[in-house]
Amino acid sequence: MTGTDYYLRLAATFAVAGLFGAAIFNPGAGKRIVSDVATAQAAASAVNTKTCASGEPPLEGPFAPIDDIISISPLGGVTAPGEPLPAPAIRLNTRKGKTIFDRRVTTALAPSRADITAIERRTLRKEDGGADREIWSVHFSVCDSVSLVYDDLDAIDASILRRAGGLKSFAEIGGPDHLAIKTAVHVKKGDAIGTANGFDVMLEDARATPAQFDRPERYQSNTYARSRAISAPEAVLKAIKSDVSRIECPLDYLPQRAGAEWKAKLGDAWGIRRASGDDACRTAIIDKKGTAQGVWFTDAANNGRTSKVSAIALAPDSIDPGKLIFALHGRVKSLMPTMIALNPFLKDEKAEAARDFLTFEAMDGRINVAFEAVRPGEVYCYQNLRVNFVGPKVNGVLLLEIEPQTSTGAPPLMKIEARGDMTSCIDLPDPWGFSGQETTFYR
Repeated sequence: MTGTDYYLRLAATFAVAGLFGAAIFNPGAGKRIVSDVATAQAAASAVNTKTCASGEPPLEGPFAPIDDIISISPLGGVTAPGEPLPAPAIRLNTRKGKTIFDRRVTTALAPSRADITAIERRTLRKEDGGADREIWSVHFSVCDSVSLVYDDLDAIDASILRRAGGLKSFAEIGGPDHLAIKTAVHVKKGDAIGTANGFDVMLEDARATPAQFDRPERYQSNTYARSRAISAPEAVLKAIKSDVSRIECPLDYLPQRAGAEWKAKLGDAWGIRRASGDDACRTAIIDKKGTAQGVWFTDAANNGRTSKVSAIALAPDSIDPGKLIFALHGRVKSLMPTMIALNPFLKDEKAEAARDFLTFEAMDGRINVAFEAVRPGEVYCYQNLRVNFVGPKVNGVLLLEIEPQTSTGAPPLMKIEARGDMTSCIDLPDPWGFSGQETTFYR
């Protein structure tokens, strides 16, 4: 036992003794004090994290009642660093609720004995500034190398919030709409964590070989860089950090039979498209050097529709590897809402669709080529694009080129331009080229 562990246990012991002393003077508070004693003891026992057992699955039970879950969607292919949905996550989609538009509310369960090491609450606001909804994130330490995050919970269990010290104990992360607290709350397999009509699960394994990102510095483990806007204690920021390069599929960490049962649910949001790829639970976007596959960055200086550094992702669909995804997030300025095949009166819908991700079927040659097959110095064309998987078609094509590197150490550059004056790549005059409206991205 380290000196720190000794003093923490000693402090917990004095706290428990003080609670029993209070009971002598206030016998009617017995039930509450017993509960508080249990909380203090749990906090003391949560200080030491068990060593990950070799050859044994770290997770023991389900993330939620499996009968509530209609499908599990891998999110890695459609998001990039800084986007609202965490790229390294899977989404548990619940079944239909009371109406065809509702999702069933399920209970998020602790998948094993673990310590809750941090809790976050984000407040989403409407355009008028009023609160829309609250989103909770719960961070677990399963063992000394494996950590877990439940994200996008609609509510957190009241007893867990109380044991963490209550909302008054949370620190602001850059403002009152993002709060967090470092905790030491012990939970057992099957304990209720919170409720949601679907939520995300992310698992990090410190023993895993880091993913081979082309620019690993873009994936630093502490998401919250220290700045004047971030006033939270360093311990809180450390407790909510993650290392994207060591994210693994949570389903692989369940016992074999349970893992197979959950993997059978891999598919799209409503379970219509079932996973067909060998790596359907892939949760990290892999940058392939010398190709277009992976994450690329841009800023306003590169003609991007942004005032800060932001990212796009080009990757195969996790569910169907034959379908590829342009997750452009509205960064390509030449992709105009007028190119979306919707009624001209639906201006808001067309604008929103132009910011969505695009999909297409992979082909050979220079048309609709797989991102991993793109080579520098060659212009490629993409046609028959659709907004997300089932949305409207795009009346136009996309041109893409990775520029040959002219000097050692220079970042790879990639250009993308949307052309709405034609709907087929064969209509483009040879040689294919850009009109000056392209957006330049870099690794």
